[in-house]
Amino acid sequence: MVIVGGGVMGSSTAYHLLDAEPSLSIAVIERDARYQRASTVLSDGNVRVQFNLEENIRISQYAMEVLETFDDDMATPGHRPVVSARHQGNLFLANDEGMATALAGLDLQRSLGCDVAWLDAGEIANRFAPYRSVGLAGGTFHQKDGSVDPGAVLSGYRNKAIELGAEYIEDEVVELLADDAMMTGARLSSGDEVTSGTVINTAGAWSADLARPLGVELPVLPVMRTVYVVTTTVPTDGLPSVFLPSGVYALPENDRTWLIAWSRPEDPVGYDFTPAGHQRFTDLIWPEIYAHLPAFDSLRVETSWAGLYAVNTLDGNAILGAWPHIAGLYLATGFSGHGFQQAPAVGRYLSELVLGLDHKLDLRRLGPERVIQNRPLHEHQGRLI
Repeated sequence: MVIVGGGVMGSSTAYHLLDAEPSLSIAVIERDARYQRASTVLSDGNVRVQFNLEENIRISQYAMEVLETFDDDMATPGHRPVVSARHQGNLFLANDEGMATALAGLDLQRSLGCDVAWLDAGEIANRFAPYRSVGLAGGTFHQKDGSVDPGAVLSGYRNKAIELGAEYIEDEVVELLADDAMMTGARLSSGDEVTSGTVINTAGAWSADLARPLGVELPVLPVMRTVYVVTTTVPTDGLPSVFLPSGVYALPENDRTWLIAWSRPEDPVGYDFTPAGHQRFTDLIWPEIYAHLPAFDSLRVETSWAGLYAVNTLDGNAILGAWPHIAGLYLATGFSGHGFQQAPAVGRYLSELVLGLDHKLDLRRLGPERVIQNRPLHEHQGRLI
């Protein structure tokens, strides 16, 4: 069995397959063994239940359950991951135009057992004074949302998968191989071929380029996203991560340091990892924050980094499952920026699918059939990161 991409998705999948069936022979092909450009470690590590699609909510609920005991569950004789979970909470602000959508999402989240609250603008100002807003109606808040160390989650799954028997090969897959609509393996840049009738494409932002020569057209683009590390006069203690209706977000780190970003339609497509300049923050992002949250009137960009989103241009949600026209080809891609937190459930789901096991979560609506039939499955009409 071949898994293309050894980031958190591929490693979670390898772990779950071997946990369910220890006799499997699995090769995980990863081009960047130090993970310097992997979307996993370039993620900000946010985990939340505040989605407006039932599948995404249930996926995150499972992730939070897994992460509670992850350090112990993934411990091996030579490695114990420390995910450093912080439950600072997430606050999604809404204007009058987006209030109905926010409340509809809130109703769904609560119906699925999530303790999410609606706070009006006055309540937000009283609880979180720096978030006293201009022109916003209120927001949805979930205290158990938060952040973990994505590198620790990756190392946990990777090391546990290796302990169970997975072989990690540092090389680049240059071609997926098929014969008569059946997968036969993968060709590597070294010239070697790894043969298998089962190939799982978890290559993230590179997944569509790999699939295309097989005649598999995925609406997935590699879009560069820049995150800025910013110091402000706003103290971070006791504050949740905050998300504006436009998509700008600010995550409190420590000692008045924040991670701030805004994914925009004009963000560059391709494999460039050069962060956008600080001027972009000054001209575009800071005015948007200050317009709604005046407490952010004084700040300084300290540094920045860039990573890739695997953006599903059809509907922004995962493409997850077996490609129906090529036997043995499985996909997990198109997560559009919220994939890291979905790795526990995705790895388990793929293992169930490959092994023919009953599904603990029904994620069939995220299957690739909707891509072939052009049936988008949107979160909602608004913008949710």
